[in-house]
Amino acid sequence: MSISKTLIKYHKMIPHPEGGHYVEVFRNKDVSHIYFLLEKHEFSHWHKISKNETLHFYSGNPLTIFTSKDGINFETVDLGSKNNFIYNVKKNTWFAMKTKGSYSLIGCTVAPAFEFDDLELAPVGWKPKNFW
Repeated sequence: MSISKTLIKYHKMIPHPEGGHYVEVFRNKDVSHIYFLLEKHEFSHWHKISKNETLHFYSGNPLTIFTSKDGINFETVDLGSKNNFIYNVKKNTWFAMKTKGSYSLIGCTVAPAFEFDDLELAPVGWKPKNFW
């Protein structure tokens, strides 16, 4: 069994609506935290949430994070490479993610605590205007 499949099974991860797999590991009214895993064949689809989110790199390959504040231009950052192990996504920023290898395991911390009502998935096929 691959490392990613072992992690999914061990942590009892389930599919996430944006893509990938997740499990919630902590929650109170002030903050929530999940483990989130993307495999090489998966893409975290464009989405945004109405709260600030901090992403933490844990294991596997670096993860490319694509962000767009205006829905036109975009920026990228590689989480897990060059000593870059944490990244903050500001609320209402469109973002998507893709592993640069076989898998990436990250943590996602949201404050105040995440609720699925905070999540907006982009329509299928949507991407920032200047995205490749």
